[in-house]
Amino acid sequence: MKAVRVPKEKAEEVRKFAERSGAKDKKRLVICRGDYVEIPIYDGFENLFTDYEIVEQRSPVFARSKNLFEVLKGKIPESLHEYIPRRYKIVGDLILVKIADELRDYRQLIGETLLQIHPHCRAVWQDYGKKGMLRRPKVELIAGEGSETIHRENGCLFKLDVTKVMFSLGNHAERMRMARIVKDGETVVDMFAGIGYFSIPICVHSKPKKVYSIEINPDSYRFLLENIELNCVSRIVPILGDSMYVTPEGVAERVIMGHINCHEFIPAAIKALRSDGVIHYHESVPLAVINRPVERVKEAVEGEGKKVKILNFRRVKNYSPGVVHVVVDAYVY
Repeated sequence: MKAVRVPKEKAEEVRKFAERSGAKDKKRLVICRGDYVEIPIYDGFENLFTDYEIVEQRSPVFARSKNLFEVLKGKIPESLHEYIPRRYKIVGDLILVKIADELRDYRQLIGETLLQIHPHCRAVWQDYGKKGMLRRPKVELIAGEGSETIHRENGCLFKLDVTKVMFSLGNHAERMRMARIVKDGETVVDMFAGIGYFSIPICVHSKPKKVYSIEINPDSYRFLLENIELNCVSRIVPILGDSMYVTPEGVAERVIMGHINCHEFIPAAIKALRSDGVIHYHESVPLAVINRPVERVKEAVEGEGKKVKILNFRRVKNYSPGVVHVVVDAYVY
């Protein structure tokens, strides 16, 4: 993110010029650093400020966004206020929002308002969720244009099309945990790789020997290939196919099972390990049967004639009312 660094006495003059020329980045605040002021500008406008130093802001200060509820409550009948979305996702420069049926006549208004609140975004898509083992999203455009974007997270770039593949923002901490937990020289099997959710951060932030990235969805696989190039990582071996049948056997020290409905695949994950290793098994589970994922891992390991030690059992995020997304770290030997 670029900024113009100017002496204090010139700050107001340059700020006004930046605003008049459309160069000023409205989502960032002007910052005073000692005898100088940093005026945030959009990329591509650097040539307008050749008399001053252009700096890359490492710690930008963002303007406080307007609240969607506060903006809409004067435009939507009071009887419908309880249905106004309080949360939405920003993926790259696209917005995904869930809208209740009660507000179907106000979808365009909601979309246009979100673009006003987030001027750096270019489209709003209504999110109806995802379906099936392929995790295909169901979305509909309600404002702006464009479905492809590049999302930046934890120093990684993820190119995707929101009409074809999903991106879960709530899993970012788990993605980085995996990137940090992989040891130098390990071989990893990522059984449900998607566009590289785990594989890319692992290769960017760690030093694995090799990562087998398996994906069944052709659209996700295409973006996986693009993201490998985009992030300049060379240790990923992409595999298009069903993990039940194409997972390599006896190759890995670590297996990631990032799909939340994949307990039938645990035996394939066990076979992917060398003599021993760690499996990271994900599942969405009702709180009433919270121990189910651990029991499923233990049962599958026993069925393969091996032993298991549960290293960790943690919540990744809330999935839905009464249901949580968890991960089991299991050492199999």
